[in-house]
Order: sequence, then structure tokens, then C-alpha cells
Amino acid sequence: MQNNSLLAKSVRLALIAGTAATAFSIPAVFAAEEGADKVERIEVTGSRLKRTDLETATPITTVSAEQIASLGVQDMGEFLQSTSVMSGSPIATTTNNGGNGDAYVELRGLGSSRTLVLVNGRRPVSSDMQGIPASMIERVEILKDGASATYGADAVAGVVNIITKRDYDGVEFNAQTKQNFDVDAGTQTSFSILAGKKFDNGHFVVNVDYVKQDEAYQGDVKDVDFLQYPWNVYDPESFAQNGLIPPGMEGENSFEAGSGSIPCGNFYLFSTSGSWTNGSCRDAGDVGSGLATLDDMRKFSGATDTYNYNPVNYLQTPYEKLNFYVDGSFELNDSVTISSETRINKRTSRQELAAVPYDTQYDPAYTVYDPVSGREYQGISKDNFYNPFGEDVKRSRRRMLEGGRSFEQDILRAQQVIAAEIALNDTWTLDLDYNYGVDLTQSTDFGQLYGPNLAKALGPSFMDENGNVVCGTAESPIGDCVSLNLFGGAGTITQEMLDYITAPLVDSYNYKLETFTAFLGGELFEMPAGSVSGGFGYEYRAEKLESQVDSGKFMEQVSGNKSKGTNGSFYVNSLFAEFRIPLLEGLPGVERLEMPVGIRYDNFNTFGSATTYQTGLEWSVFDGLLVRGTYGTVFRAPTIGNLYSPGGDSFPQGTDPCRIGNWANLSADAQSRCMADGVPAGGLNNNDQQQIAKVGGNPDLQPEEGDTMTVGIAYSPDFIEGLGITLDYWAVDIDNVITTIDPIDSLEACYVGGLTELCANVNRKGDGVIDFIEARNTNLARMTAKGVDFEASYAVETGIGDFNFNFVWTHFLERGENSFETTDMPDGSVEYSYEFGDVEGTFLNDTSYAEDKWNFTAVYKMDDLTVTYRTNYISGMTYQDLTYFGKSDILDEVGYLPTYKVPSVMYHDLTASYVFPTNTTVTAGVTNLFDEKPPYIETAFNGNTDESTYRLFGRSWFLNVNQKF
Repeated sequence: MQNNSLLAKSVRLALIAGTAATAFSIPAVFAAEEGADKVERIEVTGSRLKRTDLETATPITTVSAEQIASLGVQDMGEFLQSTSVMSGSPIATTTNNGGNGDAYVELRGLGSSRTLVLVNGRRPVSSDMQGIPASMIERVEILKDGASATYGADAVAGVVNIITKRDYDGVEFNAQTKQNFDVDAGTQTSFSILAGKKFDNGHFVVNVDYVKQDEAYQGDVKDVDFLQYPWNVYDPESFAQNGLIPPGMEGENSFEAGSGSIPCGNFYLFSTSGSWTNGSCRDAGDVGSGLATLDDMRKFSGATDTYNYNPVNYLQTPYEKLNFYVDGSFELNDSVTISSETRINKRTSRQELAAVPYDTQYDPAYTVYDPVSGREYQGISKDNFYNPFGEDVKRSRRRMLEGGRSFEQDILRAQQVIAAEIALNDTWTLDLDYNYGVDLTQSTDFGQLYGPNLAKALGPSFMDENGNVVCGTAESPIGDCVSLNLFGGAGTITQEMLDYITAPLVDSYNYKLETFTAFLGGELFEMPAGSVSGGFGYEYRAEKLESQVDSGKFMEQVSGNKSKGTNGSFYVNSLFAEFRIPLLEGLPGVERLEMPVGIRYDNFNTFGSATTYQTGLEWSVFDGLLVRGTYGTVFRAPTIGNLYSPGGDSFPQGTDPCRIGNWANLSADAQSRCMADGVPAGGLNNNDQQQIAKVGGNPDLQPEEGDTMTVGIAYSPDFIEGLGITLDYWAVDIDNVITTIDPIDSLEACYVGGLTELCANVNRKGDGVIDFIEARNTNLARMTAKGVDFEASYAVETGIGDFNFNFVWTHFLERGENSFETTDMPDGSVEYSYEFGDVEGTFLNDTSYAEDKWNFTAVYKMDDLTVTYRTNYISGMTYQDLTYFGKSDILDEVGYLPTYKVPSVMYHDLTASYVFPTNTTVTAGVTNLFDEKPPYIETAFNGNTDESTYRLFGRSWFLNVNQKF
């Protein structure tokens, strides 16, 4: 009777503490057999001490396997990121430009690197959710509090702990397809098999999971116009008041920006201003005249000649992945249990962008010289056979439609865990585990151009007596060379030319993780209120990265992003301890009062040592009401990439303040700063919307440090059976944040705002053209997040079926960080400053910081039928940046900084499943039931929307069949 009461109390506390806030059931994470002598002790995320109940001082939300299955989830990253406790815009499989097929999650909008991902309480070799198959997940525990004292570095915003299926007995096969109603692309298909057997002295589980996701282009989503065209705003005030009005509509406030790198060519000469294009080749699909003449050439028009790259960019990236998982345990005797866990993830993935925008200003070409200044430029020889101008071309921009551009990854990740649990007596246990993982990735870039061959192909060439175009001169021909025709228009680059100038670029990535952990825990001594439990642990962790890039990138001899390899390693030795101290029990107003305490010492070989701690209170006021709170310190160590990554290329969106079109808007001081860096009076002929920046590591980085706090209650009133409510206030404050200064901020702040210390970040060539902008890692900023989490669950049984309701809401009170602020001064000048300010409710730096997110789930179950309804709400946001306008530009034109709005969205999903007598479960669902479209965000990098926050393909459906044997 005592054991049954303890079990019932534990399940009840699970409900009121919010540790199992799902709309389906309270998962029984432990069980007591009737008549057993003791209840099994379990480990709850956030503590290494095993316990017989589930209430904790730290708030935990649990997502069950049933919830995952009911929504047809195969992409765990996308699903978890949609939950209310997640914020920000981490990389997803819908991230094309800048993605790599991975999918991450981000707690509190503090960056995915500050959310620690665990699998069964241990670090995986990668926090990429693509390696976590949905079919093997028992539940996901989301710890919404810092946990550096327990798990070490990275657990700053919280922890996502994936718990896999272990005590499974039987065999089940699962098949699913997921497709869109109005978009004939992006199908997702999956198959999995799960088999397990429980023995008297152990268990064995094996899982094989296969998922294939097809690509979808922006051009496939035909009912979202801004995905079809690169529309950008030219009237900030109208856009703020009326939203986007596309080109051609009455009152239009936007234009089709496109790219100046066009299939018809864009050529800059020394003798004329502006640039020239092949006028006989207007449309991207037209084949040009082949051998262009001077009569074919006309001045390039930025208004009508730009290239529409939108339709040919992926909006959903394709991948195939195969996950293999084996887990087993065996009791050697009554005291010793050994276990093994093996996970293997094999994946191929691909991203595809518009064809290479070959630009000799940044990419390799033939060296020419300015006849006036004698300066060196990368362009095309006047003696190139195809050059109709009769003079050197100092810059050429040509969209290489004939080739295409894609990036592919071939990934193998493997992890092996060997563990032992040794019961020393009735209360003390020793846990040992060794964890080893490898991540082997080969990345291949297709469509990029090879510099040494480009130099020869764009140099002098002539036609021989046989009618063949030959590189070099008649006196000195170059063998094994194919002269390149950039002037003839789209389609005139032959396969022979393409084969000569292109080369696949292959990079390799080899990362290794090794940990050893020992933890001794048990009951220390008795106090009046009960036993003091505690534990002492040691952990060794080593990480090593060897990343090699293609020699063409290393030597900067190719188009596209150049970089060097990354090689580095570090190790850390850690000591930690944890205690639970019962303070009071059985008093009026104090059913039980306990204090958890944890402390950790980490000694890194790279930067020294750090100590973190956490303490809290769990106050059970009476049966059904728990008051809880924690306070602790956190830190994040710099990663190998943060420390040692060499300079690589990035292309942020933004324009040069020193351009001709903006020159009149600059103050005299701003103009003088431009000219001091080599810009000619009157400005540069440069309207490029992307600049080149150098990003990379910094070996002098120090750890981020901060503190976290949570205070809350969990209440389950006796007078409403089945109701559980939790309310928590939380706060995170991080200093010494590892970040970079946005390159466009460096441009604006230097030339417009007069922050001359940032001018050192802007590197220009002798003629004033931007060579690159420095944007390497540095310890610079402060970051904060404060908010409220609310959860309510209600379960009721009726004569017509069972109902479960769940509501989870997160509200940001503050999300602060350092950023550049612009002030319009009375004298008409613009003042820049680096300030700390709130960003909650904004879209900033390509990241969403929605002020409110909530999920509501209602489940109806009667016999073998289950119906699930779910909503996902994301509040509206604002922003003040525009692609073609710096803040100073807007102030000059409008007189103030308008605010642009991103509307709120709400998604609705409906699912029904039925279990047939054959143990066959059929589940069908419609997601985004009311066909909510993604919102237009002018500055968003991928498709002018936040691809990792919003649903991109309208209404979708899935069908799942599960067969148990």
C-alpha cells in the first residue's frame, strides 16, 4: 500500500511540476511493481542524483513519443524549434544559402551554440538534430534553465535531452509520406523498423530509420509572389505605412532588385563610366549571338537588366539519411549492470543556388592595368578573341547559367557509449561511462571556377587558319587552353569552355569527441527532515578538429568563398559535486522544503579554469502546490572553430556608403573619410548589394560568463481533478559574449557615424574599392533574456471519450544585446554608438525574436480512435533596417527611422489515428490547415522570409502506417 501511494504521488507531482506537459498522457518514466520492496530511482535532466520523485527546482517540459508521432514528425529540429520555449532562427533544412543540411534548436533566442543537446544524458558528437531519428525517441526533456554546474560548458540557455527507447519488447514497422497540397515538390518519405526484447537480466533494442526529403525551389511556391521575384523596398515611408506594394501595382514602393551579374554580361571599361551589356541578349533564357560585336553592346540599366535569381534557389534542401541504433544492457550480478549504446548516422544533403555570379573584382581573372594610374585589375584582355570593345575590360560580371552551382555533403557520424552502473550498497552507486564519437564530413562545391585557367582563358586569344580559337598569340600559342566567351550572351559558353574553367572543390572535416565520466552518488547522512543525498564526479572531455579545404580555396585561386583549413584541439578536466539537503518537513505550510546545490570546476588547457555553481529551493507548501527557484552561474567555452578557424569569406547584404548614388547624402566629414581611404571625389560606381567580409577565429578569445535565475510555482488543485498549472519567471545574463561586428555596421559607423576605430575593419584597394571587411570573432557584447513561461494541462474522462488539453506559452520581458544605434543630430549629421538595447519583438540580424510564442493542443480519445488538434502562435515583430538603405540613408531621406512590421501568424494542425485489431495504426493529418503564408521580411537573407521560423509551403498532409508484431 505504501509503494502504491508513493507511485501515485510521484505521478501527481510529475503533472504539477510541469515535467511532463504533453497533451496526451503523463509518461510513466518509472514504475513500481505491485508488492515490490522499493520504487526505482531515476535520473531527471538537470541532476545526476537519482531520486524517487519527479518534482524539481528547475523547470522541465517533456515532449512524448506520442506527441511526436501524432504530428508526423521526421525533422526533430523543425518540430522542437516550433515549441514555445524555443526562439531565434537556427539553421534548418530549409536554410539554403548558408545551410549545410543540418538542423539545430535554440532556447531563449540566445543562439544554438548556447543550447546543450544531450542523448540519454550524454553529449553527442554533433548537436545536429538530423542525427536523431524520431522513431527511436521515447521522450524529449527540455530543461529551461542554465545547467553549467551539472553538464559543463554550453548549457547556458538550457538543455535538450533526447531519451531513447530502451525497455521495448516486440517489433514494429513504420512508413510515412508527407506532401504539400499546392506545391508539387518537397515530398518527404520515411521508413523505420524497431525491434526489442526485454530479458530478466537485461534488454536489447535495435532501430533502423530511413528518411528522404526532396527539394523544393522558390519557383515551386507559385502562390507567394515575393518568393518568385527579388523585391526590395525603395520607398521606406510608404513601406512602413502600407506594407509591400510590388512593382507594377498602383503606389508601388518596391523594385525588382535582382543581380548585376547577368547572363548577358556586365562590363566595366577604363575609358567610360557606367557599364555595358550585350543588348542582343535580354532574357536569361535567350541564346546570345555567339560572337558579339560592338553594335551588340549598350549601357547596362540597373532598372531593367538585372537577373532574377529567386526561382532557381532551393527553398527546401534535399537529403537522404539512414540512422542505425543499437542499445543493450546486461546485469552481470545483483550489483553490476553494463550497457552499450551505438549510433550511426549516414547522410547526403545538397544546397543549390542560382548559377555562379562570376565577378572579376573578387574572383580570379586576367590581370590588366589602368593606363592612367597603372593600377592592377582583374578583368579581360583587349586581345581576347571574343572581346568586342578593343580595350581591356577592368571588371566583368557574368552569370554562368551554363554551369549551375550546388554544394553537397556526405556525412558519417558514429558514436559508441559503454557504461557500467555499480551498486555499492542499498543507497550508493557508482556510474561509469566512456563516450566516443566521430564526425566525418566531405563537402563538395560544384560550379565554381578555377583561377589559373580563367587567367589564360580571358587572356589574349586568336583564330587560327583552321577556324579554331586558340589561347595566347600567333607567336606564342598556349596549349591545353580553351578561350572563354563572356560577351556572347546566355548559352554561348560551350561545354568545352565550361569543362576547362570549372573544377569541383572538395573539403574534408574530421571531428572527434571523447569523454569519460565517473559519478559516485548516494545518501550521506540523516537530518531531522530526512536524508541528505549527494554525489561526486569527475569528467574528462577532449575534442579535436581537422578540417582541410580544397587547394583552390586555400590558394585563393577559385571563385566563391575562399578559406583555409581549421586544425585544433582542447581538453578539459572537471570535478563536480551535487547535494540535496532536506531542510524542513511536515510543518504547517511546509510539507517539505529541500535545497539542491551543485558546483563544478573545469580546467581547460586552452584558457585556464572556471568554477560554476547552482543552488535552489523546492518548497512543497501542501500536497498540490510547489514553489521553486534556482540561481546559478554559467559559462560557454570558445569552440575550436571560434578559436582557430582561419579567415574565410562571407557576403553580407548591404551597400557601400561611399557609392556615387549616396555621395550627396554624406556630410563633408563623411566624404572626407571616404576619400582618405582612396575613394575618388564623387564616390564609387558600386551599387553591389553584397560586400565581401572575412570571418574566422581568434585564439585570444575568453569564455562567456553569466548567471541564470528561475522562480516559479506548480499547482494542481484538489478541487479540479486533472488540472496542472505551472508559472515560472526566468532570467539569463551573459557577459563577454563571443560575437562579430556586423560588417555593414562597420561600414556605416566608420564613414557615416565617424566611429573611426571601426575604420580599421574596412580594407579598401588603392582605387577605393572594398577589398574586404574584417569580421572575426571577438569578446565584445553582453546578452540578456528575461521572460515568463506558463503551462496548463487538463485531462478529463467522459462517457463519450477522454479529453486532454495543454497550453504552453512563453513571453519575453527582455531580450537584450549590444548593437549599433543611430541618432539624427540637430545639425543634420548622424551619430553612431554601440549601445545595449532590447531586441525582443524584433527581427534583427536575420534572426526572429518574437515576444510571444504559444502552443495549444487538444486530444480526444475514444477506444481506438485518437484525434489531435494543435496550434502554434508566433507574435508579430518589427525591424528598421532595409537592404538598400543604411540607417543614415533613411534618416536623410525620411527624417526619422520608420518601423516595418512582420505580422503575427498562427498555424493549425489536425490529425486522426485509428488502431485496427491487427495492431495496425493508421494516422492521417493536415498541417497548416488554413494555408497560412510566410510573411515578407525585406532584409531576410533566404527568400525574404525567416525560413527556420515560418512554414513555407502552405497546407500539407501526411499519412503514416505503423504495424506492431
